[in-house]
Amino acid sequence: MNRIDAYHKETDSLAEAFKRLPEEELPASFRENVMRQVLLEAERARKRTERSNLVALILALLALLALTVATFIYIELPRFSLPRLDASAIAFYGYIGAAALLLLFADYKLRNRYQKRRPLTK
Repeated sequence: MNRIDAYHKETDSLAEAFKRLPEEELPASFRENVMRQVLLEAERARKRTERSNLVALILALLALLALTVATFIYIELPRFSLPRLDASAIAFYGYIGAAALLLLFADYKLRNRYQKRRPLTK
């Protein structure tokens, strides 16, 4: 008897054994429970990926900061002093900063309103 015949005989006997098993009904909530488990596992995987991405980002940031400090030490950056600002300059810069923030907020709100009116199409 060659291998192919032995394989077919084995699969036939398994098929007969499975046919003799009584069919049992699954619980009514089986599909719901399986989907809940799948969704929970997907959420865990998403959180795990998010955490690992955050750790990688923090490590990259620390490496860049260390490289920046090492570069400044290597090139022996000369000491410098910042000029003193008078009160009128501080008020002017505060006005410009407030206007920029106001315009950014208005842009954000207008973009949200536009996107709600015209949803993205794929």
